[in-house]
Amino acid sequence: MTRRWMIVIVAVCLVVAAVAVAYAAVQNKASGPDVVRAQRFELVDAEGRVRALLAMSLDGRPGLAFLDEKGEGRAGLVLGTDGPTLELWDKKGKLRARLAVHPDLGPALTLHDEQGVMRAGLLAGTDGRPGLAFLDEKGKPLTLLGVGVDAGGKGLVLLDEKGETIWRAP
Repeated sequence: MTRRWMIVIVAVCLVVAAVAVAYAAVQNKASGPDVVRAQRFELVDAEGRVRALLAMSLDGRPGLAFLDEKGEGRAGLVLGTDGPTLELWDKKGKLRARLAVHPDLGPALTLHDEQGVMRAGLLAGTDGRPGLAFLDEKGKPLTLLGVGVDAGGKGLVLLDEKGETIWRAP
């Protein structure tokens, strides 16, 4: 082989290698990085309004919030010190429903009135005993239904405004 052909072969190999490296760089850039680190991500609509947030709170709790077209929070998922909580708010910003897993109470679903006062609750205690509660406009229990409602075990209990039993069914 002549020296001239050797130079041509080396040049072709260098060009092929350069093309391969450039292609790999473009592919890597197109697929994005493996890890993105930040303290806040914002999802915006076509008009540039923030509609969802994934962020760390000031006290270090991660959260995900969904906002309406006016920028008001409508739903949120937070991992708090007591456990995960999903909250739903109405257009006035009042809490209307909460689903949480509390370390002492277990999973619970609470429903709230227009003022944000809890009016009903459904829970499955940490010991697995389910319960249902209906509350008055001040948040005081009116009716309790469940297993282990009181020392007597399972049953239905009606309470007065002071929280005292007025009727019990075994």
